[in-house]
Amino acid sequence: MVSELATGEPLSASSLAALVSISRPTASEHLAKLVDGGVLHVERVGRHAYYRLANDDVAVALRALASVAPDLTAPAAPSTRARGVLSTARTCYDHLGGRLGVELTDVLQARGLIQRRAQQWEVATDAWDAWRPLGIACAPLKDSRRPIVRGCADWSGPRHHIAGGLAAAVTERLFSLGWLTRVSADDRVVTATEAGLVGLRQTFGLSLSGLGPDR
Repeated sequence: MVSELATGEPLSASSLAALVSISRPTASEHLAKLVDGGVLHVERVGRHAYYRLANDDVAVALRALASVAPDLTAPAAPSTRARGVLSTARTCYDHLGGRLGVELTDVLQARGLIQRRAQQWEVATDAWDAWRPLGIACAPLKDSRRPIVRGCADWSGPRHHIAGGLAAAVTERLFSLGWLTRVSADDRVVTATEAGLVGLRQTFGLSLSGLGPDR
């Protein structure tokens, strides 16, 4: 499980359990020991707990171990399907990750609604409010103390999806519209409903394989 966190993206116990093909109780037991041992850090967001490497020293040690003992790396086959499901669409804290998050970000960039300048992300406020996708306006979000938009590296590939107030608002709206639903109450994996598949295609031009309820 520790190696699954080497990408830097926090993951829940259920996601980690799926990735390494063990039960969630077993994963939770081992994660608690890793937190107590200072290897991992746990951050709680509402009812959910997300785990990440405790610090850069752990990441360095992990890379060193991988280089001298490559045979200790867990085989990828057992978690291939689980990783595939997670990489299609999932929540990353309060916003969307996976291919859905990445491709939605691409659409917003292509339409000139968000821009990336080097490592900085910004919203083209006038363009956004002229379209107001999903009825979301920028003005109320700019009053918040959190960044309205920032980049978040997606572990499913060398790409970014957006985080921040705007990404959270879009994600919340997609759930409230009934376009997206969680596979289970405590899971980060999300799937699109039939209405969601139509809405995402008509609104954003998105049509992702493996996103629908029959995935």
